[in-house]
Amino acid sequence: MKQVLLVEDSAMFGRLTKKKIELEFDVPVYWTKTLAETEKVLDMAGGDFSMALLDFNLPDAPQGEVIDRVVAEGITSLVFTADMTEEVRSFVWSKKVADYILKEDPNSLDYIISTMRQIEENQDTLVLVIDDSSTYRNLISELLYIRKFRVITAKDGKSGLEILDQYPEIQLVIVDYNMPGMNGCLVCQKIREKFKADRLAIIGNSSENDVSIGARFIKSGANDFIVKHSFQVEEFYCRVNHCLGTIHLIGQIHESAIRDFLTGLYNRRHFFDAGTELLKRCQATGGSLACAMLDIDYFKKVNDTYGHDIGDEVLKNFSTLIRSNVKEDDILARIGGEEFCLLLPFRSRTDVVAEIEQLRIRIESTRMASCTEEKNLTVTCSIGVCPEIGENIDKMMKVADENLYAAKKNGRNRVVY
Repeated sequence: MKQVLLVEDSAMFGRLTKKKIELEFDVPVYWTKTLAETEKVLDMAGGDFSMALLDFNLPDAPQGEVIDRVVAEGITSLVFTADMTEEVRSFVWSKKVADYILKEDPNSLDYIISTMRQIEENQDTLVLVIDDSSTYRNLISELLYIRKFRVITAKDGKSGLEILDQYPEIQLVIVDYNMPGMNGCLVCQKIREKFKADRLAIIGNSSENDVSIGARFIKSGANDFIVKHSFQVEEFYCRVNHCLGTIHLIGQIHESAIRDFLTGLYNRRHFFDAGTELLKRCQATGGSLACAMLDIDYFKKVNDTYGHDIGDEVLKNFSTLIRSNVKEDDILARIGGEEFCLLLPFRSRTDVVAEIEQLRIRIESTRMASCTEEKNLTVTCSIGVCPEIGENIDKMMKVADENLYAAKKNGRNRVVY
């Protein structure tokens, strides 16, 4: 996030909001109190604001005139208001703002921060809109662009499914019911054959008056349903946020289930699952795969001498160092205690040996913890390697573990393969 524009004539609310945003996002906040001041700042800064928070009622702009001025600069805007009659509410949404905030709500500052963070995260979220109506495709796309989503559109189910094959990172599909070729429910069914509900969300929509279509969408795999001619902008955003929020929450739960709590590396269970899949791919393509077992030397002595807090710091820094020195296709996990395992695909035996030796050297020369102001703690590592692809992960780990034992027995701080 770049700098933020805050337009608010209340000294107390403005001061609190500015402080909160700067603290949460570590970005500069330019605070103006009138439309005239805002125009001067906009003229100087150009389009250099990533977001704006605007008071609906200003001394020289009592009817929301500042909204048009800021939105015209292409700045994603949130509106403050103490008056949310239906007339004001409709007026605010007609200005293509991202959201509005009620000032008298005691949770308003928390809501502002949450919404700003969500809008920033939307820039990494890809949404697919499938609809045979160009008018509706453009309408939905514009609403999504206002919230900074990345958007791809398709005019029918067939082309939509082809786009999904090209962009598997899509997290949300918004699909119409009545389209040529295949209807939206059939599209949902096709999508669910490849993408589970915890990976991709679907919102169905229709302009037809058949009340059963919503239920048919849900039974076909959709997460939600919207009636085209009657939904409100605020409702649309709430449904989109709810669907994506569920996806993200499930993703966080899944990540916590496969990660080691202390180091953030994969845990033993995920290592075997992912490692088995990687081994199958290498066997099918004739690719190479090596396995390395790493064990911190004399780690018990570290805990006994300096305490478990220092021991935990060593484990975390050790993990960070290894992770920064492995490739994207590698699988790294903490197997237990001070023992780690690494799978290295698509390398020759020579490359594996050279990489592991370089890793050992980096480990012994890197500070792993500060015991006192004068003393920095370093550790060494013994490594056993199974340099060639095996029948299964268990057998490769067994070979690597035997070589690790040999490295320990022969003096530690060495690689055996």
